[in-house]
Amino acid sequence: MAVGAFQISSLSPQGEVAQVRQVVVKFNEAAVNFGDPTAAAPLAISCTEAQASKGTGRWVSEREWAFEFERDLPPGMACTMQVRSGMKSIKGVDLAGAANYRFSTGGPFVQNIQPYQGQTIDEDQFFTLQLNGPATLASVQAQVWCSVEGLGERVPVRPVEGTERAALLKAQGLDKAAQQSPLSIVTLACNRRLTPGTRLQIVYGKGVQSPSNIASSTAGGIANSVEKRFTYKVREPFKASFSCERENAQSACLPIRPMSLNFNAPVARKLAEGILLSTAKETFKPIFEKDGGAGADGDSVVNSVSFQALLPEQSQFAISLPKDFKDASGRSMNNADSFPLKVATAPMPPLAKFAASPFGIVERFAEKDGVALLPVTLRNVEAALKVDGVQTGKVNDLKAVSDAEIIAWFAKVHRLDNRNNQSRTESLLKGQAGVKTLDLPKPASNDPRPFEVVGIPLSPGFHVVEIESLKLGSSLLEKRAGNAQPMFVRTSALVTNLGVHFKLGRENALAWVTTLDKGKPVANATVRVSTCDGRELATATTNSQ
Repeated sequence: MAVGAFQISSLSPQGEVAQVRQVVVKFNEAAVNFGDPTAAAPLAISCTEAQASKGTGRWVSEREWAFEFERDLPPGMACTMQVRSGMKSIKGVDLAGAANYRFSTGGPFVQNIQPYQGQTIDEDQFFTLQLNGPATLASVQAQVWCSVEGLGERVPVRPVEGTERAALLKAQGLDKAAQQSPLSIVTLACNRRLTPGTRLQIVYGKGVQSPSNIASSTAGGIANSVEKRFTYKVREPFKASFSCERENAQSACLPIRPMSLNFNAPVARKLAEGILLSTAKETFKPIFEKDGGAGADGDSVVNSVSFQALLPEQSQFAISLPKDFKDASGRSMNNADSFPLKVATAPMPPLAKFAASPFGIVERFAEKDGVALLPVTLRNVEAALKVDGVQTGKVNDLKAVSDAEIIAWFAKVHRLDNRNNQSRTESLLKGQAGVKTLDLPKPASNDPRPFEVVGIPLSPGFHVVEIESLKLGSSLLEKRAGNAQPMFVRTSALVTNLGVHFKLGRENALAWVTTLDKGKPVANATVRVSTCDGRELATATTNSQ
């Protein structure tokens, strides 16, 4: 062909194309004056089915023309594109090259499949294949099969028909589409029950044919030439698993935390309500994550039940299931022989917890005897518990109080508290000057302390208090080199009867002091403003207002 000749530079589609909605032809130079409403179409398109070839053509530019079909062409369609006779460029040059082009849509292919690829499916799963056009039932059964993991042979498919097909299509909203073109929507299942926990592929093989006559489902037309596979995972066998919180993997369940029974498939709530947790003396009924109370829907399903704390400590329990316990699909439980399931609770775990941490204010005159008490909750820790404290100043001798020292201790406690687990193994007060051991009320015996709230007596001022417990460490910390280590729990507290109030404005600020017990203004109180490192910025004395 001569260089510079007027010709078609590209035309699509050509050959066999699975999905066609548009024909596009491009020329190597201007073929029309763009925008000319009288410009003729460069091609005449005709297909084997006249209805299918209806559409609209237009010039996209002076070199490009596009034809849009009214809808995607169905499978088995052959189309011819005839170049208009006598076509010339706007320069008057005759069009060179081929005068005829062809394409076909090939055989039926899958546009959509339900369940969607990658989902977990049932052992007797139904599948719905939406095709781009009708396909013969005979070719579907011959060229579509199931490939099951661990099985060295093809598993044939069987059509889902009658009332089962009608119900399936209605549930998926495809019943009207199936009425218009029944052979374009295929419903099928594997011709054997699938093994739980295995992988499955629906193989849409080569050779699925369109009918040569759309009204017939027996005669074969054009066949598809591309194999397509859709992969799924068959759900695991129905089983229940027990869980509870423990101090460590070898311990029994913590009695202060719930016990749970979890199912890997939904269970009717009404049936799950019959699960019981029992001791020799009492029985506990289950609770549910989203419990609607007495008005909860008895037909709803659940995936777990739990038995709420507090449960008796150091007790033996049995979890029993109702008779014929099954999931919502009617499957018996795979591990039903493990029930009644034997479980147990451990002793209450050791506990040492300050009411406020890492900082709290203790009212100086809150107690009747005038001794300020810092509350701490104890349980199952040593009778002779070691409690250390450091006092950085006294309220009744304000001149002796160092703001820098108070701010530094306050920051240390907060910084260590933010380190979480690591802070539990480190002592903040060990080796510090001015640390003294504080006395706690003695329990009745030398046994581990029962659950109790103890008040630690503190004098006025800012304190840092730290509890050291080997029992806490043995229970809650990882053992290193086979040896238990102590655990440290700490807080800081300000014992005072003064409340300081501060209001900051754009141009000035106001500070005032009141008593905590009566809320009245305090006169002659010295107020200092310091930087975060304790450097004094300003000082003043309050008046009677």
